[in-house]
Amino acid sequence: MATPVPQTTSRPALLEIEDLRVRFDTASGTVRAVDGLSLSIAPGEAVALLGESGSGKSVAALTLLHLLPQPAGRIIGGRVLFGGRDLLRTPERDMRAVRGRRIAMIFQEPQTSLNPVMTLGDQIGEVLPASWPSGRRRERVLHWIDAVGLSDPARRCREYPHQLSGGMKQRAMIAMALAAEPELLVADEPTTSLDVTIQAQVLELLKDLQQRTGMAMLFITHDLGVASQVADRVAVMYAGEIVEDTGREAFFAGARHPYARKLFRAVPGRGKRNEVLEVIPGSVPVLTREFAGCRFAERCDRAWALCRSAAPAWRAESGHGVRCHLYTGTPVPEGVGGEVPAAATPRPVRVSADAGPPLLEVRDLVVHFPMRSGVFRRVTGRVRAVDGVSLSIPDGRTLALVGESGCGKTTVGKAILRLADMTSGEIRFGQDRLDRMPPPALRALRRRLQVIFQDPYASLDPRMPLGEILEEGMIAQNMERSAAGRRSRIVGLLEQVGLGPEVLSRYPHEFSGGQRQRLCIARALSMEPRLIICDEPTSALDVSVQAQILNLLRRLQEEMSLTYLFITHNLGVVEYLAHQVAVMYLGRLVESGPVEEVTGNPMHPYTRALLSAVPVMSGNGSAGSQGLPAAGLVRGETPSPVNPPAGCHYHPRCPQAMPQCRAGYPEVSWTSRTHWVRCHLYSAGDHPAKR
Repeated sequence: MATPVPQTTSRPALLEIEDLRVRFDTASGTVRAVDGLSLSIAPGEAVALLGESGSGKSVAALTLLHLLPQPAGRIIGGRVLFGGRDLLRTPERDMRAVRGRRIAMIFQEPQTSLNPVMTLGDQIGEVLPASWPSGRRRERVLHWIDAVGLSDPARRCREYPHQLSGGMKQRAMIAMALAAEPELLVADEPTTSLDVTIQAQVLELLKDLQQRTGMAMLFITHDLGVASQVADRVAVMYAGEIVEDTGREAFFAGARHPYARKLFRAVPGRGKRNEVLEVIPGSVPVLTREFAGCRFAERCDRAWALCRSAAPAWRAESGHGVRCHLYTGTPVPEGVGGEVPAAATPRPVRVSADAGPPLLEVRDLVVHFPMRSGVFRRVTGRVRAVDGVSLSIPDGRTLALVGESGCGKTTVGKAILRLADMTSGEIRFGQDRLDRMPPPALRALRRRLQVIFQDPYASLDPRMPLGEILEEGMIAQNMERSAAGRRSRIVGLLEQVGLGPEVLSRYPHEFSGGQRQRLCIARALSMEPRLIICDEPTSALDVSVQAQILNLLRRLQEEMSLTYLFITHNLGVVEYLAHQVAVMYLGRLVESGPVEEVTGNPMHPYTRALLSAVPVMSGNGSAGSQGLPAAGLVRGETPSPVNPPAGCHYHPRCPQAMPQCRAGYPEVSWTSRTHWVRCHLYSAGDHPAKR
C-alpha cells in the first residue's frame, strides 16, 4: 500500500509520487535504491529533497524522466502522476514531449552534461520546437542566455563549454533547462561545486525565475543552508525512503527525525568553534539487504529494541510527517525519547590563542604563466595567477586561504610545494629557503610538506591496493626498510584516521568518499609532515562526512602539532577550523587577520560580500550571514587574470567603488595589530607597533 503523503497546501498536486520502488541488479545483489518513496509537489511549489549520498535522491529524479541506466535499473512498483498522467506507464515516444519541455532537469556536473563539440547557442536551441523559424529560435536563445546573467549573449551563443568557467557552465545548464519554460524543474545538486558567490547568484536566479514563471521545483541537495533559501517544503530521504516531510519554517524551527537533527548538529560554524562537531556514526546502510526495522537504527543514539525489529509507520500531524517510533504513540523506554544523552554531547576543544614562531613564510610570491602562440611559440601574454602574495603560518596553527575559483589559491599551494614554477618571491620553511633549494635537498625535505587534494578518488591510483598506496612514500623516502616495519606503521596510521587493518587489500573504488579522504590523510601522515596543504578537502562531501573529516583534522593537529594551509571557499569550515584567514581576489590578498576579527568585523567589500553570500539555516529563507548586514551579491564573473583591471582589481564589481579605485591599487591599512585590509575606503599606514 502506498505511503500517505502529507499535504501542506490545498492546491492540487502537479507531481505526485506514490510508493515508488526502484531496483538495480548488481554482482553483489539487488540494490533497493528507492524503496517506497512518496512525495507530492504543487504547482509553483519548491521542495528540497535532503539526504546523504547513497540515499536514493538522484535515482528518484532520474526515474521521473525515464533516465534510469538500462538494463540494470528497473521500476518494480509505484506511480508517478504528472498532471494526472502516470509517467511510469507512458511510452518513450510520448515521454519525448514531456522530457525537457514540461519537466526539465539540471544535472550536478555541468562539465559532463554539456556537449563539448556544440556551441552554447546550439545546445540551448535543441530544446526549442523544431518547427520554429531560425530567427525566432535565436531570439529565444539570446533571451535565456541574458536571463541567467551571462554577459554579452551574442558572444556566449558562439562559445563552446570549455570557454566557460564553472559558474558560467552551470548557468548555461539552467538556460537549457528553462528555455522550454517547463512546468517542473528538477535540480540535482546544482550548486555543490560552485563558489559561495556563484551559488548565491544561481539560487537568486532560480527563485526569481520560479516567481516569474510559476514553475514548480524539486531541488536535490545535502546543504541545509541552501535548502532554507530555496524551499517551500523540505523532505528528508534516508536509505531509499522519506523519513520526514514538512514546511520549511517547521523543519528549521524543529526537525523531528533523529537523522535530521543530527544533520543540523554536524554543520560547522562560528558557534561550534570550541567543540567537536557531532558525527553520525557509520554510513548509509547497504541497500542490498532486507530491513526488519528502522533503517536509521544502527546509527541512532535513541534507538531501542523495537526500532531494530519493526519498521516505523508514517505519521503526519498538521502537515508535518515523520517516520519514527518516537512519534507513533508507542510507549518509549525511559531515557530514550528526550534530547541526546549527556554522554553523546561533543566534548569542548581548547583553541589556543598563543601563536608560536612562523613555520611557513611566503613573501611577495609571484606566479605568472606564459601564453604562447604562433609557429615559433613566442610569448604573447602572461596569466597573472599569483601577483604578490605574502603570508605566514605559525607552527601548529591553521591559515585558511579563501576566495572564488580562479583567484589563485591552489596555485599558491602548488608554488609552496614547488609543484608550480614561481616567477619571483621568497618561500621559507623553518630555516630553509624552498625557492632556492636544489632538487636533491628538496626531495629529502618533501616528506615534511604534504598535500591533501580536493578529489580523493582522482588522487589515489585505482590500480593499487591501499597497502601499496600507503607504503609507496615510505619506500621512496627510505623511512622504513623492512616490510614488517612499514606494515606496523601503516596499521597505526589507519587507526589514527578511524580505519582498520582489514582494508589494506582493498582498492580505492571499494571505499566511500569520506573513507577515501581519510586514506588521503593517512597517506599524508605517513611522511611525518609538519605542514599539510589541504586543497578543498571537504568541498564535495556530505555534511555528515565533512564533520568526520574536520574533527579528524583538528584532533590530528592537537596530537601531532601539525600546521595547515587550508584552501577553501566554505566560510563555515573556516570559522570552525582556522585560526587565521586570508582573503584572496584575482591573485592578490585583500584582507587578512584572525578569524574572529575578519568574520566578525569584515572590512573589505569583497569579504563582506563573501560572508553575505553564505546561505543561513533559517525558516524564513532570508539572506545574510550570522547577523551581518547583507552587502549585496557579488555580480558577474571574476575578471581574467590575463588582463586584470587597472587599480583595485575588485572595483568593476564593487558597489562602493570610487574614482581612486580605478587609478591605483590600495596600500595596506591596519585596523588592529593583527588585522589588515587593502582598500581605498581606509587610510593606509604602518603597522600599529611601528607608530
